Order: sequence, then C-alpha cells, then structure tokens
Amino acid sequence: MPRRPPERPEPSSSPVSDAKSNDERQRSIFSDRNFILFLVGQCITTQGLWVQKIAMSWLAWSLTGSAFWTGTIAALNFAPAFFLGPIFGVMADRVDLRRTAMVINLAQAAVSFLLMGLSYADMMSLPWMVVLAGAMGVLGSAMTPIRLSLVPVIVRREFMSRAVAYAAMNFNISRLVGPAVGGIVIATWGTGAAFMINAISYLPMIFVIWVVTIHMDRAPDAKSRRIWTSLIDGAQYALYHPMIRSVLALSCFVSLVGTGMVELMPVFAEAVYERGVTGLGMLASAGGIGSVASTFILSRVGSEAADYQRMTIYGAFGASVGMLGLGFAPWYEMAVVLVALTGGGLTLVGVGSQTALQLTVDDRLRGRVMSFWSASSFGGMALGGVLLGAISEAGNIQYTARGSGVLILCAASVGLWRLCHTGTVKRRD
Repeated sequence: MPRRPPERPEPSSSPVSDAKSNDERQRSIFSDRNFILFLVGQCITTQGLWVQKIAMSWLAWSLTGSAFWTGTIAALNFAPAFFLGPIFGVMADRVDLRRTAMVINLAQAAVSFLLMGLSYADMMSLPWMVVLAGAMGVLGSAMTPIRLSLVPVIVRREFMSRAVAYAAMNFNISRLVGPAVGGIVIATWGTGAAFMINAISYLPMIFVIWVVTIHMDRAPDAKSRRIWTSLIDGAQYALYHPMIRSVLALSCFVSLVGTGMVELMPVFAEAVYERGVTGLGMLASAGGIGSVASTFILSRVGSEAADYQRMTIYGAFGASVGMLGLGFAPWYEMAVVLVALTGGGLTLVGVGSQTALQLTVDDRLRGRVMSFWSASSFGGMALGGVLLGAISEAGNIQYTARGSGVLILCAASVGLWRLCHTGTVKRRD
C-alpha cells in the first residue's frame, strides 16, 4: 500500500467581511485543490460506472428476455445496501477513510476485470451475472457511506451544501454521458469493452484518494462502543429527529416505486418502443439531462436544510407527473422527454434528501445516518426493481408505470401536507 500523506488539521478560516459576495464564496470552493481532485476522480469513475450499468442491464435482457431478471440483476447492484448498509455505516465512523476507500476501489476494479474476461471468453451466463452483480452490490454498499463521509471532510462546513450539490452534478453529468457512450461501445465492440472501461476508470480515483488531504478529527465515540451499540445509537438518532425521519421516509418510498421503475428502462426501450440498445442509451441519457438540470437548481438553493427538504417534495411531484405520462406515452420521442422529467424529479428527491441530511446530522453519527439514507434509497430501488419487474412480467409495463406515478403523487401530497402543518405550528409558536 503506498505511503499516504500525513493528515493535517483543518486550517482556521480568516475573518471575512459581511460584504463579501456570494460569487467570491462560490469561487473559493473551486480554488480548493482537494475538492477539484475529488471531482475529477469521481467524474472518471462514475463515467465507467454508468457504462457498466448499461452493459449489465442490456446483457441481462439479452440473456433472458425477462423483465423480472432484468430488474433482479439491477437490484443486486443495490440490494446489499439495504441489508449491509447500516453495518458499513458504523464501520465508516470507525475506520481510516482513505485506506478503506482505496481497498474498496481496487476490489471493484477486480470484479469489473472479471466481468470483462467472462464476456470476451463468451462464458457469461445468468448465474455468473447474479454472483458478480451481487459482489458489486456489496462493494458499492460498503463504499457509499465512505464516499458520503469523505465529501464533508475535504471542505469547510460553510461550503457543505455546494460541495454535495456539485458532487451530485458531477455524478449526473456522468449519468448523461455514460449511458450514451455505453450504448455506442456495446453496439460497436460488445459488453466486454464496456466492462473494461469501468475497470480502468477506478484507477484514477485510487490515485486521487491517495494524494488528497483529508481534514478530519476522528471522533472517539463510535470507536469506543460495540458495533451493535453504535448502530442502535445511530438508529435512535435518526428515528427521533423529525427532519431526518421525514426525509428518509420520502426518499425510501420514492426509490421503491420510482427509481425501481427506472431500472426497467431496457424493457421500455425494446419491448415497448423497439429501439434496442441505442434507444436504451438515449432514454438513460434523457434521465441524465433531467438530473443535471435538477442538480444545477440545487446548486442555487440556500444553505438551510429545510430548503432542501422542500426540494425533495417538489421533486416527488415532478417524478410523479413524468412517471404517469410515461405510462401513457404512445411514442418513443415523448417517452424520452418524460424520462427526462422523471429523472429530474428523482434527482431532486435523492440529492435534496442527501444534502438535507448532510447539513443536519451530527458529525459523530454521519457515517451511520448516511448509511441509513443509502440503505433506504438504494435498498428501495433494489426491492422496487424486483417487485415492479415481477408485476410487469405478469402484465403491461406501462400500467405499472401509471401505478408508480399515482403512488409517488400520494407520497408527495403527504409530504407537502406535513411540511405545511409543521410550518403552521412554528408560526403559532
């Protein structure tokens, strides 16, 4: 393992004038070497991740022709987060973030190289896909709380909301470009080339994690307690905190019935619109366009957690409209627009909830609480992909989309009612 640079304490910030403009503050975050390095490394890695994601979905559909198995393979990439995410969250509050992140990235690269070898050898089968998708899911669920804990410790707290928003924008730009590139790569060179691209993309991030400076004072609380006790502490904190409880509930439900449906885009591309892998890449890229637009909106929001909580509710309304429309869309071109709207709404929910939590959570419990977010979001998406895939297998996938849209609309309405009720109570106080 390469020798890492010594940790440095967070430099004390110099006094700033109240007249300092927002533009100057925004420039200051991009003058931070750590944050720029992290963004570049994340951009490269997530490009490869989306290329591989498209390859896995397309390969599952090509091998089985089944909406159920397509949803199941997609779910295996996220299901471990539901069961193991909270445990990994406890570990994120106890381990060396740098060393752990490097090891996990190396392991993910190894799995992608194995996928590449099996594809080139024409030995890929459904059992292999199940095993390797599950392996990537376990590694991804371990990496998520580590990644979410890294962002806050490489920037000062006053830049937290912008750091999370720009990191999310970076991820969603990759979501815009990666699927389109993946579709071209698969159509031209096959799925093996797509897996190879993802495997190589982890190497720059490993280098970035090695050289970046992490400003962090490790809290002794989690280390001094048993894992189960630490997990209970985090769960009680999340359960009894009104903001965290509400945000987690909405993001989990929307992931279950909304993002789970998005995982079935290969079925829409081929079975509904007969557009093949290039059509799948276009649909996925349309979702990325909506996501980039949403993250740009989020980057202009204030720095209060309540602002981001409101954005999650607005996003749920947008996703419900897009999903309902997709359930009725007779033309592929209309579906592309509706997928963009759906992707934008789902991103407002996902990134808005993540940012609200990051701005609210106690630093000593950050890894655990953010692991609950990843477990509810990714676990909901995984379970939703399987359930909605099974429902679509028995009926028409567009009917399933309509039902998802109605359910998200109901959840958004409940969230808006609770928010208005809370605001009324506060005004009376």
